[in-house]
Amino acid sequence: MSEINNLTVNIYRDGFVESSHEVSFYSNFKSSNDYFFPRSAVKPMQVMPLLIEASKQNVEFNLKEIALFASSHSGQNEHTDFLQTVANKYEISLDNLECGPQRPFHEETADSIIRKGDNFTNLHNNCSGKHLSMLIFAKILGEDPNEYCQLTHKTQEIIKDYFIRIFDTNDIGFGIDGCGLPAIKLKVSNFLQSIHTMLNSSHSEVWNNVFSAYMQYPIIIGGEQRTDTNIITNSKHNLMAKSGAEGVLFVSDNNESLVFNCKDGSKRGVDLAATYYLYKIGWISKEPYKYIENTLIFNKQNIRAVEIEVV
Repeated sequence: MSEINNLTVNIYRDGFVESSHEVSFYSNFKSSNDYFFPRSAVKPMQVMPLLIEASKQNVEFNLKEIALFASSHSGQNEHTDFLQTVANKYEISLDNLECGPQRPFHEETADSIIRKGDNFTNLHNNCSGKHLSMLIFAKILGEDPNEYCQLTHKTQEIIKDYFIRIFDTNDIGFGIDGCGLPAIKLKVSNFLQSIHTMLNSSHSEVWNNVFSAYMQYPIIIGGEQRTDTNIITNSKHNLMAKSGAEGVLFVSDNNESLVFNCKDGSKRGVDLAATYYLYKIGWISKEPYKYIENTLIFNKQNIRAVEIEVV
């Protein structure tokens, strides 16, 4: 039986539980046999093979570039402009991105694009930084970038082999992510212990660069008022955080690593549970939780309409 803690998020209206979210909480200090899809929460590990291979070829990425490669950005101008800058620097054609167009997560940016009569592009896709890193990876390897999303492509074969090593298991599977790249499935415990594995490997400095990239460029990792960005910027000590689709959030201080997984896939549920718990254990201030709470409890007339409880 899995040793996990469960958090429950209750939304009350007129004193009645209108909705409820069950969030499983995991730590690398506890064992679990539960499986999950980390989705974008795996991006800090997913970028490692590129950085390792690049270092062998004397290609050094700066921390902001690493943050972009491991981001799920909001599609703000800051993100798309930087994507173009990095693509130009490494002579990569953004026409080869396979992530697909997407409405930016940042509402003001999305509305501005619509008002101008412009279209959403691949650059607005929250995974476009990761896809750009795959094109750079293929170029460094001297591989054809076509079909880089396929598990049979050399880039994905190397990433899979690296995952097997750091997760210390062959018991993994792959679905298809929303952006088209492989989406790994594995046990939560194997996922969480990978931090210790990387820190005790010959590539510990590479991992520490990823960790530093998250701490120094949280606005690139997510964006304005994104939960993982807010967790990092409001942390009480060195901390990285990465959200994943379908109610996943990964947080680590390089000693203890945590995963929060909302069983109904709710972003609202996992964000409330994680920020509340992290505040209660003293890892972050209350600001990230209060921001999410305030977006939910007041109605359009700015009247307090609901109450939120995390237990």
